[in-house]
Amino acid sequence: MIDIHCHIVSGLDDGSKSLEQSIEMAKIASNDGIKKIINTSHYHLDSKFVIGKEIEIKVDDFNKILKEQGIDLEILIGNELYYTNELMNRIDELDFYSLNNSRYILIEFSPSNFPDNIEDIIYEFKIRNYIPILAHVERYQKIVTNPNKIYEYIKSGALIQINSNSITGKSGKEIQNICDILIRNNMVHFAATDAHSSNSRKPVLNKAYKYVEGRLGKEKAKQIFYENPEKLISDEHILIKEPIRYKQNKFKNLIRNIFRKSS
Repeated sequence: MIDIHCHIVSGLDDGSKSLEQSIEMAKIASNDGIKKIINTSHYHLDSKFVIGKEIEIKVDDFNKILKEQGIDLEILIGNELYYTNELMNRIDELDFYSLNNSRYILIEFSPSNFPDNIEDIIYEFKIRNYIPILAHVERYQKIVTNPNKIYEYIKSGALIQINSNSITGKSGKEIQNICDILIRNNMVHFAATDAHSSNSRKPVLNKAYKYVEGRLGKEKAKQIFYENPEKLISDEHILIKEPIRYKQNKFKNLIRNIFRKSS
């Protein structure tokens, strides 16, 4: 398997806190069946995270250490862009990395200020010949409330990534249900770990793969865990299935809202 969203290399962002932890994460990933990881260091204009060529140096050095230790894992380069208006205004001059230097680019948004103009943002990346991948969409309350927003984003040209922990229920039942809905309705293209450590946010995919295979079918599992990630790192075109609008059960939503208000 290939993990397209991970913070495994230490000293770059809020991910791994030490070389020792990075090595432990690599062992966990390799034992889980992951062969390649894109290190998606945060790219945030308002932070002091490492950017530019220093990321390449750190990734190259870590790959050498993995070989020396006999760990069967390769680290590729990338960034996770934190969207702001300033980032979009300066996008043509910034020194970020797409995923494995492909046309695919990973984007996250503020959970508390999720933009209303996502389609416009997608368009701005597309006219620059990037294919935007929206990271961990299940974490945004606007998506939890209305999963069909993802349908519109896909029709506008975006691809969608969700986290493996969300799929298996570690982020709560409600988020797990949203993942089920999105996968079932052809609204997910990648599952990734978004791992930050060797403890609470580990780089593991196999449990999530087995969950999707058992609950939603082997074909969907293969697409989001194997086929699409392989095409991404090769910078190949990803042929996506037509997304299906989710038909919400209004009665269930009414009951859920009642319980929310009473809790």
